[in-house]
Amino acid sequence: MQKTRIRLDNISKSYYSETAVTQALRKINLSFSEGEFVAITGESGSGKSTLLNIIGGMDSFDDGEMYIDGEPTFQYDDQDWEDYRQKKIGYVFQDYSLIGHYSVLANVVSALMIMGYERKEARKVAKEYLAQVGLSDYIRHRANELSSGQKQRLSIARALAKNTGIIVADEPTGNLDSETGEQIIRLLKELSKTRLVIMVTHNFEQAQDYVTRKIRIHDGELISDVQMNQEAVGEVTSASGDVQVVTTGTVDANISGFKGWFERFRKQSKLALFFARKNCLTLPGRSLLFTMFLLVVSVVSFLFIGQLYMNADDIFTKEYSQKGFYKANATRLVVKKEDGTTFTDEDLQAVSDVNNVLVVDSCDFANDINYYIEEDRDYEYLYGRRIRGEGESKVVSFLNESHFLMSTDCIDESDLTAGRLPETRNEIVLYAEDSSVIGEERLCYFTAANIWDVSEYYQTNLVVTGILKNPTEQVYFSKEFCNMLSMNMDSGVYRLYYNYDYTKEDYKQKPEVVPVVADDLKGNLVRVSHKFEVPTVGYVTFHFQDRDEEGNLEEEAIELDVRVLPETNSSTTDFMEVSEEFFYTYYSKEVKQISVYITSYAKTDEVIKALADKGYLAMSTYRTSVTEYVESLVSERLIIIAISAGVLVVLAFAQILILRSLMKIRIKDFFVLKFIGMKLQVIKKISYFEFGIYSGIAMVITVIAMWVLRYSGVDMIRDMMWYYEFGAYAFFVLYNLVLSALTVAAFNHLLKGRLNA
Repeated sequence: MQKTRIRLDNISKSYYSETAVTQALRKINLSFSEGEFVAITGESGSGKSTLLNIIGGMDSFDDGEMYIDGEPTFQYDDQDWEDYRQKKIGYVFQDYSLIGHYSVLANVVSALMIMGYERKEARKVAKEYLAQVGLSDYIRHRANELSSGQKQRLSIARALAKNTGIIVADEPTGNLDSETGEQIIRLLKELSKTRLVIMVTHNFEQAQDYVTRKIRIHDGELISDVQMNQEAVGEVTSASGDVQVVTTGTVDANISGFKGWFERFRKQSKLALFFARKNCLTLPGRSLLFTMFLLVVSVVSFLFIGQLYMNADDIFTKEYSQKGFYKANATRLVVKKEDGTTFTDEDLQAVSDVNNVLVVDSCDFANDINYYIEEDRDYEYLYGRRIRGEGESKVVSFLNESHFLMSTDCIDESDLTAGRLPETRNEIVLYAEDSSVIGEERLCYFTAANIWDVSEYYQTNLVVTGILKNPTEQVYFSKEFCNMLSMNMDSGVYRLYYNYDYTKEDYKQKPEVVPVVADDLKGNLVRVSHKFEVPTVGYVTFHFQDRDEEGNLEEEAIELDVRVLPETNSSTTDFMEVSEEFFYTYYSKEVKQISVYITSYAKTDEVIKALADKGYLAMSTYRTSVTEYVESLVSERLIIIAISAGVLVVLAFAQILILRSLMKIRIKDFFVLKFIGMKLQVIKKISYFEFGIYSGIAMVITVIAMWVLRYSGVDMIRDMMWYYEFGAYAFFVLYNLVLSALTVAAFNHLLKGRLNA
């Protein structure tokens, strides 16, 4: 007795539009049994394809009931229909419904993997079925490279490989010549010996010698149902049944709870990832298109996310006050030891070893002293007629305050291309294109607005001993010279007391002076400017003031042998030349405060914390010196933040709209996957994995490109990249992944509607 596989009981189906209702089927009553080869005929629009779609679970019906293996389907949900299409039905279509960019083998393997086969087993089984339809020699060809007959054979092999008890064929010979069409009919006939084969055809004459039953539909109604070629129908021993359970690929339906959910999720994700990778590899042009689009989005988002992080701190919208630290450098930290003791070489090395510390300068106070070494760039001379006397006067005018003293702590021998580091006080190294400048003397001026009087300057000749490798305007001075010009910031105060007034019993003159060392002086012999009203030669009382450990002011009086500098020396009145012996009697060489320069202001908090962990107190000179907000800078910052946020929002909408439209070209492939039994959940995941791959590649390329630009010296990228720490990178990755997910979600919403239509 033949087994009834499908029974239709009063099936009706209508299609609705805004203006009309079209009834496609009217009360159809039919039964189909295993071993039958059924041909459904009728003119175009008669409803035969609608009937086949209902039988195949691709379309719904309005009234009546369909029984599958005796089970009614009124209670079927989407999951049940997906299981039905996957395990009980194989499809053969007029347009073949192959995935053209997959190989012949991959088209069949795909169907088997959807059934639950592992990839290795699926390839083995697929080759067997391809051999049955004569395509063994074409397994590596792409499906779109086959002839029409070969494509239909591949479609049949795919349906056959599913090993289902029912095969439905919609106009399988419609695009074939008569000879090839007859070959396909004979192949379907052979399959019907162990299965139910239902075929819709417009060319019944081609199939009439093979089918066991002819059904004719007209205007949605059953007109005739005729048995044919009964001699070909006998008792059928099923060799196939429905789908065979493959233990390596299926999920135990009895597993419940979280374990069952997780196992199903894992297997669905594994299957979706397989198809996503296959799509990426077999459609390189499309993959490149999507990747390039996402690369543009990735680059733009990287730049504007960087702008948001750069402008998160409003410190650069404030006015900088030079009262505390004259050098306005955002990367400078001032560091002291917690116990206030002197820095040792070990301390300096420990500070240097902290991440993101570039250089350490033990001559901290000197870092706020300006130097001027190039005439017409750093300074110029102004000439005029003397008010008294004959000849012209010469006054130096300073043009450029951007250069500040830095000591040779900040460099070593490896930074030189010629010469050596300074060994004595009045030696320097600088950059020059010609090493012949080594040994030359350079006149240099110095000012320190927040250390000395604003109007005062010091001048001296310095000898070039080395040439720096890298082009820079920075000149490096010896530590002795830097400390000499700034020592009074860390030690006591010099005052000259002279012109004693006996009536008042006090000195008329008490000027504070800055001592500088002159190598030709010995003992208490000193030289002062001719502008001081002191005898040309004579003794002057010198008072040295300092504070003891308790903060009390101490003062010591010493007799100095004073000489007056010649008028040709143009250093101003604050400076007094002394011997080295005398200088270090009253000024200590101990270092209790240092300057630390870091890679970027963005690393300020990180470095301060690292130093604190090692027992050092650090503060940012820039943070300490900023005061009130500058309205124009505040506005500029807010505009940048608004533009950056706006671009990220617009970019999101643009990607979703554009890529959703581009992804429509993929809908046909998803229809095929649905036909061969893939669940909608898996179909949706394929796009998520694909775009995860595209987006991941785009983000990796973006980050690599930005690092290359950073180290290539692109200032804008370099400054921005300092702000790219874990939080910024996480935001960048999250933005692009979420945006890709939203794009896929928008497409999947469209896809679900199309697949269910």
